[in-house]
Amino acid sequence: LAARPVEEKYLHADEYLKLLAVAEEKMEYTSYFACYLTAVTGMRFAELLGLTWDHVDFSKKEISIQRTWDYSITNDFADTKNESSKRKIPISSKTIKLLKKYKKEYWHENKYDRVIYNLSNNGLNKTIKVIAGRKVHPHSLRHSFASYLIYKGIDLLTVSKLLGHENLNVTLKVYAHQLKEMEQENNDVIRKIFNKL
Repeated sequence: LAARPVEEKYLHADEYLKLLAVAEEKMEYTSYFACYLTAVTGMRFAELLGLTWDHVDFSKKEISIQRTWDYSITNDFADTKNESSKRKIPISSKTIKLLKKYKKEYWHENKYDRVIYNLSNNGLNKTIKVIAGRKVHPHSLRHSFASYLIYKGIDLLTVSKLLGHENLNVTLKVYAHQLKEMEQENNDVIRKIFNKL
């Protein structure tokens, strides 16, 4: 399998923010709300499908990832990719508001109480392509989430934990391009620190 070109892997900051706005605007459609949720949590597609309401903690403002949904073989809950994939992801007050609105107005009850169900990877793919206006993938939303946090100065260890990576090396490998881009900015910050001594 050939590696995807880097521009298909993630959205630039302005595209990412546009995607969030459009996805929120059309949240009555499951695929759009799924886009929004993936983009603000960095969940893997199987984790998104495995999310149930009892794992959304409105008072603590977090989503707990404890399992996935096997959408290709068993069509049932499955374990996470690895132990580090079991994690808690902080969510904003805005996301909580949207989750409550989605549950009240657009969500349909289902056997397992899943937040997002009846959505294929392909369906999500098409919606992302419509919003972004170019070829990107559900996994690109995960990368965009992480890239945006790195761009906003969140440290790599935190980003790594939020993504549920097995170790920091995985994160470093995936986001090397971005760290390279930020090198000059960081060098300027370092100069300022020592200029003040």
